Amino acid sequence: MCAMCLSRLAGFGLADPDEGRYAEIPREMIELRDWITPHLGYVNYFEKPPLLYWLVGLAFRVFGTSEWAARLVPACAGIVGVILTHALGVRLFGRRAALLGGAILITSPFYFALSQVLVIDMLLTVCTTGTLLAVYQGHLARDKRAWTMAAAACAALGVLAKGPVALVLPGLVALVFLAQRRDRSTLRALASPWPIVVFVAIAIPWYVLVSLSHPDFPYFFLVHENLDRLWSSTVGHPEPLAYYLPVLFGGFFPWTVLVALLAATHRGRAAARGMTPAAVLFLSLWGGIVIGIFTLARAKLSPYVLPAFPALALLLGGWLDRALDDAALLQPLTRFARCLAVIAGAVVVMRLTFGVASTSWQATLHANSGNPQAFLSGGTMLALAMLPAATLVVRRRDIERVGSLGALILLIAGFACGQVAAIGARGGLETSRNVALAVHAVRAPGDTVVAYGKVMQGLFFYTGGRVIQVQSDGVFGELQFGASSAPDATDFFWIGRRQLSERWRSGRRMFIVTADDCEESLAALLDPPPRVLARDGYRVVLVNFSPVSSEAAAPVSEPGRADASRSG
Repeated sequence: MCAMCLSRLAGFGLADPDEGRYAEIPREMIELRDWITPHLGYVNYFEKPPLLYWLVGLAFRVFGTSEWAARLVPACAGIVGVILTHALGVRLFGRRAALLGGAILITSPFYFALSQVLVIDMLLTVCTTGTLLAVYQGHLARDKRAWTMAAAACAALGVLAKGPVALVLPGLVALVFLAQRRDRSTLRALASPWPIVVFVAIAIPWYVLVSLSHPDFPYFFLVHENLDRLWSSTVGHPEPLAYYLPVLFGGFFPWTVLVALLAATHRGRAAARGMTPAAVLFLSLWGGIVIGIFTLARAKLSPYVLPAFPALALLLGGWLDRALDDAALLQPLTRFARCLAVIAGAVVVMRLTFGVASTSWQATLHANSGNPQAFLSGGTMLALAMLPAATLVVRRRDIERVGSLGALILLIAGFACGQVAAIGARGGLETSRNVALAVHAVRAPGDTVVAYGKVMQGLFFYTGGRVIQVQSDGVFGELQFGASSAPDATDFFWIGRRQLSERWRSGRRMFIVTADDCEESLAALLDPPPRVLARDGYRVVLVNFSPVSSEAAAPVSEPGRADASRSG
C-alpha cells in the first residue's frame, strides 16, 4: 500500500487548476510569512480552510518546494485512510473482511488516483473516516469519553480541511445510526462538554482570527462557498441529478462488476443477508448520506463523493468475507475474471487501433494538453497489468486450485500493479510547468509575465512570483474576490487590452502565456508582432523580443516558421 501511494509522486507537472492552486497557496504562505490568510496569486483566497495548505507548507519546509513534497500530503492521507478503514472493518466484520475492505479501497481507481493528486478531498475523507470510526467505537465502548473526544477532534480537523461539510456528513450518519440503535448514552456523550471543548479548541481559532482580520470572510466562505453550493448554481459546476452514477461505477471499478455478479446469484445474495445488520446499517447510512447530499446539491464535482468510498469498500469486504465462508464466491469470481480479461483485451485492442489511426484522430487525442491521450494511455497500462492476472483464473478449476481467496489476492495484486503503472500517464495532463520552464530559461530581472484570457494557477508556482492577469471582460475567475480588495489590483489585474498593448510596445521585455486560439487576435493587436517562445498543448508563450538561442522564435503571423520553432 505504501509503495503504491508513494512510488509515483515525482516527475509529473502539477496539473491545472487544482494541483497548481493547492501547491501555490502554501508556497505563498511561506514567502509572505502569513499562515493565517491564504493567498493565491498574492491576493486573498478564501474558498477553502487552511489545513491542506499548512500540511503542504510543512512538507515544503522539511523536504523543499517540489512536486513530490506537495503530493506527499494526499498520498499519506490515502495511506492513513486505508489504515482507518481496516481498523473500522475489524470492529464491524473481523480481520479478514477488514483486510479485503482495505485492499478494495486502495485498488479502487478513484480513491487511488486522488491519493496521487493534490486536492483537499482525500484529507476530508480521512477526517470523515476517523470521525465515524471513533463514533462506532464509542457506540461499542462502556467508557465513551475518549472516543467521543476523538470523534470531535477528527471532525474539527475536517472542518479545518474543507469546512462545515466535515461536521455535517458524519454528524448526520452518527445521529441517524445512534437513534435507530436507541443508543442515547453515546448521543449524550457526543453532546457533552468535553467533545464540544475539543472541537471548538481545534476548529474555531483560525476562523476567528481570519474573520477579525478580514470581515468579508464569513459571508464569502459560509454563504457563497458552502450554502450556495447546496442551493444555487451561481458558484458553477451545475450537473444533472444522475451525475455521480458513472463516477461511482467507474471510480469503484472493477469491484462494481463483482458486486453485480454477486447480487445476480442466490448464494451471493444469501451471503449478503448473513452480514452483521448493525454494521450494514452503519455503512449504508454512511455511503447513502454522502452520495445523497451531494446528489441533491446544485454544484457537483466528482471528488465530492470520495468520503463514501471507505464505506463502500467495507460493505464489499464484509460481503466477500461471508461469501468465502460458504463457497458462494466460486461462480461469480470465475465470471469476474472472465469479464476483466475481456475488458482488458478490448482496451489493448482499442489502444492499438488508435496507434495506427489517422493524423486527425491523433490530433484529437492530443488536444487540451493531451488529456484524452493520457486517459487512454493510463487505461492501456492498467489493462496490460490486469490481463495476465485475470487470465490465470478465468477457468473454474484455476480458482479451485488456488482457492477463492487466492484468486482474489491475485486479482487485487494485478490491479494494484496496473494502477501504479497507469498513474504515470498523468504526465500528459494539463500543466503550466513546461511553458513556465521555457519562460524561466530566458527571463531576466524586470521582465513582465502576463497570463492572458485564462487564470493558470500553476504558472504562479513554477515562475515563483507574480503574474499579471489580463481579462477582456474583467472577470478573473476564482481570483475575482481577492482582486476586488487588493490594494495593487490595477497593477496586476488588467481589464481590456489597452494596458497590455501599451506595455508590449514600451520596449520592456514581456512574456504572454495564453491559449493558442488567442494568437490571431493578439497578432492583430500587438506591435511589434509577437514571436512564439514555446508551446505545450493548447498553451503558447508569446514574446516581444528575439530570445538568445540557437534558433530564434518565430512570429505568430508565420505559421510555417512557428511550427519549426515548436518542433525545435
